[in-house]
Amino acid sequence: NMEGISRAVTFYDINCQYNKHFRARVDASRFLEMTQDLTIIPGIGLWHVHGHQDSCYVRYASNFIDGIGRIDGEIMETLWARLNLISPAARGMSSPHRQECLDYQMNDSNFCKMIRMKRTLCRKYKLAMNGITESGKAFDRLDEAAPAHLKTEWSARERRAQSSRLNDPEAMDEYEINIKKAPSRKEIELRLLEEGSARNAAPSRRSVATWISTGLAIEEAQIALLIEVRRMGKRSTETQRLDIARQRDRLQGQIDGFTQSALTHLGEGFDADDDPDDLNVDILDDLDDDPADFSKTSDAWTNSPELTVIPLPSNLGVDRCRHCMAEDLIPLEMSLREGQANDTLHNLRIHLCNKAVLFRTSVRQAKSQALKTRAWSQVTSVQQAVSLHASIYTKTRKQMMKLEPGQDQLQKFKPLLREQLKISTAVGDPNARGQRNESLAWFWSVEVDLGGPDQSWNEEFYRVHWLRAKALQDRWKEEMTLVQLEMDWTCNYFSWRATQWGDRMRESLEKRLPGHACYSGRQSQMYSLLAQDAQAAFEDLQSVSIETGDE
Repeated sequence: NMEGISRAVTFYDINCQYNKHFRARVDASRFLEMTQDLTIIPGIGLWHVHGHQDSCYVRYASNFIDGIGRIDGEIMETLWARLNLISPAARGMSSPHRQECLDYQMNDSNFCKMIRMKRTLCRKYKLAMNGITESGKAFDRLDEAAPAHLKTEWSARERRAQSSRLNDPEAMDEYEINIKKAPSRKEIELRLLEEGSARNAAPSRRSVATWISTGLAIEEAQIALLIEVRRMGKRSTETQRLDIARQRDRLQGQIDGFTQSALTHLGEGFDADDDPDDLNVDILDDLDDDPADFSKTSDAWTNSPELTVIPLPSNLGVDRCRHCMAEDLIPLEMSLREGQANDTLHNLRIHLCNKAVLFRTSVRQAKSQALKTRAWSQVTSVQQAVSLHASIYTKTRKQMMKLEPGQDQLQKFKPLLREQLKISTAVGDPNARGQRNESLAWFWSVEVDLGGPDQSWNEEFYRVHWLRAKALQDRWKEEMTLVQLEMDWTCNYFSWRATQWGDRMRESLEKRLPGHACYSGRQSQMYSLLAQDAQAAFEDLQSVSIETGDE
């Protein structure tokens, strides 16, 4: 029954993998065959695609497949839902009884869908009309502001992606933001270790990248502990003080091990017993705090580990590193500091987005005091994470300034201001009205390498919004076309079934089978009434829609 069909769309939970060798497996089978002219477009149902990798969404979701309208792709799951009504009773049945019960239930479900087809299609028609209107408004807002030459380019890229998706699913990544993510601290550390092994570095320099990375992790732990001590305040419980004491003991052990390793990497010119004041750094300056705030909570620890300055090249200073013959450690720490800044800003963006979502979905939607309290508790937790990562970035940037950074690094890693940490609707809802001229803080684009000026970032986002809005509008237009065709198909089917049962009635009368003739006549009358009712309802609905459109 596939004659004349040259294009088919298949939906399967793991079609991103299953479809790769599907045709080869069919060709190798002795029992299966498929015409070579048939083009199969793989898709994944919307319920399952969100459990895949992010790249699978634009490559296999039905939202970006031409010609299929608005469909979720979950065919079998919607049929299984009908069986939930009889599943408790079917558990205790024998196999033959269960099979008969399931067959009866599915036949009844199919019959109910048939006689309710008129109501279903009318509802889908109204949804399609509303979808076309709303998606058209959203797309027009974006389309009006986009330059003509960019729209021409974006349309060409869209056509090229759709035509190439069968042989190269990655072509559909046009609907995603094409950014090059900045390297993390772990990636930079791995690269430095591989480079050290490749050039057969000296034993004292082989693991220096890991040693510096450990120092950066210790600094982050110091800042986290400082913030926790400050947040605990003067009226702390015994349990809180015990937890702080344990964290300090663990942190002090890490600092001792790091300092002993410094003798290996910094050479004989470094003395681990040097006075920390000579290292010329004060962590408290990075947190904008007053040292008096810690006088009550840190009096039990004369040399609190969270205030100890560890012997990193940035703390020693460029001149002292040269004196210790450790000048080659400066570019290594600078590279790792860049990775640390990238990681911190990435976490900062995630928590700010989370905060924006919480305000939209929890705080503003809370209708009772209990829900508001719970929502604000979540916001406070996220805000604490924002403060932590902001403090770590401030510390990281201050240490980078001591390593004599280049002009590119100064332009990339700018000072972090408090007003930039406020959430914006441009983050939570980039498609909202009034966001066309909104601009985000600089750190929202620090991971992007588009090879162009700052406006390339906004242009890239605008391109994706434009393409997705256009795809949504196209799917709704296709849905309207399909619904209108389904209306015609439904009426034709009912008329055909009425004619078929009418012929059977006449055959039964000729054979003098009054019972068969009576049943056939009843079926013919039923389908005839279904056809008339559906035809009248569809014509009335379309005429009302035309009048509304004219107004």
